This record gives sequence, C-alpha cells and structure tokens, in this order.
Amino acid sequence: MQITMRQVALRSRVSVSTVSKALRDDPSIPIARCRQIQQLAAKMGYRPNPMVSVLMAQLHHHRRRSDPHSIAWIDLWHGEEEHEPVMETRGILKGARDRAGELGYQMELYRISKDFTGPRQLSRCLATRGQWGVIIPPVPAGFRNFPLDMRGLTAVTIGTSLLEPVMHRVSPNHFQGCVLAFERLQGMGFRRIGLALSPQMNKRVEGKWLGAYLSSQATAVGIVRIKPFIGASDDFRNHAEWLMKERPDAVLVAEEFDWKRACKQAAARGQIRPALGWLMSRQADRKNPGGLGRLDYRPEQLGHVAVDTVVSQIQRNERGEPADPRTILIDSVWIGN
Repeated sequence: MQITMRQVALRSRVSVSTVSKALRDDPSIPIARCRQIQQLAAKMGYRPNPMVSVLMAQLHHHRRRSDPHSIAWIDLWHGEEEHEPVMETRGILKGARDRAGELGYQMELYRISKDFTGPRQLSRCLATRGQWGVIIPPVPAGFRNFPLDMRGLTAVTIGTSLLEPVMHRVSPNHFQGCVLAFERLQGMGFRRIGLALSPQMNKRVEGKWLGAYLSSQATAVGIVRIKPFIGASDDFRNHAEWLMKERPDAVLVAEEFDWKRACKQAAARGQIRPALGWLMSRQADRKNPGGLGRLDYRPEQLGHVAVDTVVSQIQRNERGEPADPRTILIDSVWIGN
C-alpha cells in the first residue's frame, strides 16, 4: 500500500500543505519541524508519486513563466578591479543572461559592496522579492565559507572556490585543461615544461592543475621531469632559484609572477627566460597577450549550464542544500599556437 501525503499529515497532526512545505524545506516551516515531518514520512515509507511530481512541476513552470521573475546573481567581490577573481566573470555573466532570457527569466545582480552587508540581509532581500533561484560565481578567499541560509533557495555555484553552503556546481575541468596545455607545449617541442602556482591558487583549484601536471610528466615520452614551483607569486628569489635549478624552457602559469626580476637574477648563471603558457585566460589577456597560448575555459558555456541547472531545480521545486551535490565539468580548449 502506497503511503500518501495526507496520511503523513494525519499522523503529524498538521495540514497536507504543511507536510508538502516541510518535505521541500520551505523556510516558512521551522527547521526542527521540517526534520520531524521528514523523519516521520521516511519512517512511514512515504515516496512521492513521480507522475504527480512531473505534473506539478509543469503547472508551476507555466505559472512562473507567466509572471515577472528573475534569477539572483550574487557577486561577493567588492568591485575593485585589482581584487576581481582570476576567472573573468563578464563572459560567464553574459552566458547566464543569454540563457536566462531564452528560458523567460531575467538576471538580477546583487553586489556585496552596494546591495547588502551580509548573508542575513541578503536572505531577507531575496525572500521579500520572491527570488529563490540563485547563482554564485567564483568568490574571494574571505568568502569561501558564506553562511547563507539555503532553506527555500535553489542555488548553483560556478567554479571550485565556494565551499559552504553546499550546492550543485558548474566548473571548468581544471584537470583536463592542464593536461591539454601540457600536451600542446610538448607538441611545440618543449621538453622541460614547468608549472608555477601559488599555494592559494593551488588550493583554490583543489590541486587539480598540480595533479594533472604530475600525471602528464609521469606518462609523457621524451619529457624531462622537473619539480613544479609552488610558492608566493612575489617571492622572486625562490622563484629565481627554481629557474636556475630546474631550467624550464616553458612554464604553465595562472598568475602574474615577477618573471622579469626572477629571470634577471637567474641569468647570472646562464640565459633563462622560459616561454609561458597560461592556464587562466584573464591573466593571459591582461599580463601577457603574446606567449605560447592559453586555455579558454569557455565562460559563456559555464553561465549557460549554470542557468540550466538552476531552472531544472526550480521546475522540480527542489530547495535547500542538496543531499547529493553534483558537479558538472566543462572542458577547456586551447587558444594560440
């Protein structure tokens, strides 16, 4: 015998609508009460009827599309040019806006320096405006754990920088990208390919570039294995020592190291001026428009897929932190030589 929502409501001594809200973590129901009803429903063996769920999703979808609504884009940077993320967000936002428009949504921007001072004020603002679809692009180091109350919200983050709250994410495939970059440099004839990252950047991408680099070194034929440089981007003395010791002829980078000073110091023992291949397009475009080439992590596609992910959850009426968070990886392509 299939347990119905009405039976759960009778056992809980609440209305069917209250049970429905509790099962989807509606913020109008106290969190303790939500958990109590959810546990009772699970104990009774309640399972949602998939056909009813599909029908309700369609009804809600058509009703929402006939009303003005938008998806909230939460920008946690302070807007200062020098503090913007390495991942250039303009292309991501453009892709998100274009896709949102195709699906009948608008994109409304919230900037921490202008619109709100913290997560509580942000939550109140979203609730007041009836916005529960949220996209959070890459965040600065100080906001990797952002205590936003996810009850009642449907959210996705872009990249790997945001750790909490837990949500689905859309991210560049950093491992695939670094393998591709290594192979392209190898194809150009370089045999001493280095990697230079700061500890902060290595942590930000969850060690995926470093792992891909070491894997590529271990399996490539005709490559001289050299030790990667993991150090501060402004530590030109240690950087120069690494150049002198490892003598790379090409280096994969994502940040602006003090190459000029490091190479000048290293040149005392021989001319060492490695060519650069960039793992992040923002720095390549700004700091070194030439070089060997760069990875294009396809920012517009990241924004496009992020909107698809949020809208699909909205249509299924899924809110709160997902029990099974998923990551969608977007492969990069190489631009240049």
